[in-house]
Amino acid sequence: MYLWPGLFTLNNGSMRKIHLLSANLIIAILLPLASFAQRAEWVQQVIVANGNTYEFAPPYIDYVTVQTYDPSSGVTYVFDQIYTQSVQDVVIGNNKIYVAAEDSIIMYDANTLARVGGIADSGLSRLHLFNNMLIVTKQYPIVRFFAEVLNAGDLSLIALIQNLSGDCKGITHTQDSVYIAVNGGYAATEGKLAVINKNNWTLRREIPLGADIAGINDIYNYGGVIYCINETPFGLSDAGSISAYDTYSTNLTTYMLDVSVGNLSGGVKNSGIIGDKLYLSLNNGIGSFNLTTNQIQDTTIFPDPGAAMHIQYTSFTTDYVNSLLYINVGDRSTFGLDLVGTIAGDSVTSFTTGTNADALAIDYRVPVGIDGSTAEKASVVVYPNPAENMVRVNWTGNSMVEEILIRNLTGHTVFQRSENHASGTWIDCSSFPAGLYFVTLKTDHDLLSTKFVKK
Repeated sequence: MYLWPGLFTLNNGSMRKIHLLSANLIIAILLPLASFAQRAEWVQQVIVANGNTYEFAPPYIDYVTVQTYDPSSGVTYVFDQIYTQSVQDVVIGNNKIYVAAEDSIIMYDANTLARVGGIADSGLSRLHLFNNMLIVTKQYPIVRFFAEVLNAGDLSLIALIQNLSGDCKGITHTQDSVYIAVNGGYAATEGKLAVINKNNWTLRREIPLGADIAGINDIYNYGGVIYCINETPFGLSDAGSISAYDTYSTNLTTYMLDVSVGNLSGGVKNSGIIGDKLYLSLNNGIGSFNLTTNQIQDTTIFPDPGAAMHIQYTSFTTDYVNSLLYINVGDRSTFGLDLVGTIAGDSVTSFTTGTNADALAIDYRVPVGIDGSTAEKASVVVYPNPAENMVRVNWTGNSMVEEILIRNLTGHTVFQRSENHASGTWIDCSSFPAGLYFVTLKTDHDLLSTKFVKK
């Protein structure tokens, strides 16, 4: 039964129920989960790229949007619009966000969310960061050069990878090679794993997965073994598999699964690793595969949300710091949301997305060195600037922020709050009169200041 938009309940036969919590509970629930974990990393934000309503002919009125979600406060905010009709992937690294959207690759500053670069491109499939390079795989309508390598700093072309035999999907790497999933497109009957020489970006070989194995999609490097998720071919059922290529012994093993792998999402990313478990789409829901035993661990962590009624998980990713799953769900025409759940199958909260939320990524941050020689210079930044309803205040450095003050041009304090967030917070400025405002952060060592304009 589905109650929308208040309560969304699923039952998988084992009486497990998922409750999407109302917005007024988000902050209370997530604050204990937020930010720091045993790895000393934290989740700064979750970036979701929404294809929104696909329009088959002009005039177009609905376009790709990109939004950020702050797990420490529960605030979500759409910070850009890309004038294309679909989105393929999002990756984050080196304080940059990269979005592949149909005919464009757009680059953002992960701290300010401002656009800092963009190029026109076509046939986009997946993105992968490798050192200071952005690897891009391609699909139809591309007919050659199914992968390229870009400079991650300015998106300039470094190399075109030749001789790949067809449409490509997921990407991963080891120390000496880059691996690319070659699924050959819609009519392919065999999946392949391409091995690329990272020194000169040439194709070393394509490893066939077998005549009965098609639909290779996501791939991962787990301890030197490349795991390939082979989705169930269109028109078949219960015919998916996982292939494991050992980069040391060069042995290839395929594990046939008696469940449907993948769903109706059109090959978007629907998997991720936490610990020794690979979380992936099984039977239109989400299950797990044990990478130690090479067996299915759980077929139904989160069950099918209602594929028979055209409701599906459009994409999801894993948060390995907090052991959470971020799962985009919708019917592709009237609603979309992201369900945040645990790896045990319990719902934590949810937030609204676009109707075709086909890509998302997690922005992990690590602490800087704490000794004086490696200390990061303290700074503060405010975005968006100019602001309209919400403003994000971000800070860096080793000082502990104790209080935030915002003053207007006359020096009157319009906002004051004690602070204990790790690196930033959202502030509601919708009631501020239009004008210039000054932000002051009191830390345990000094004062940081900046300014912004309220529209």
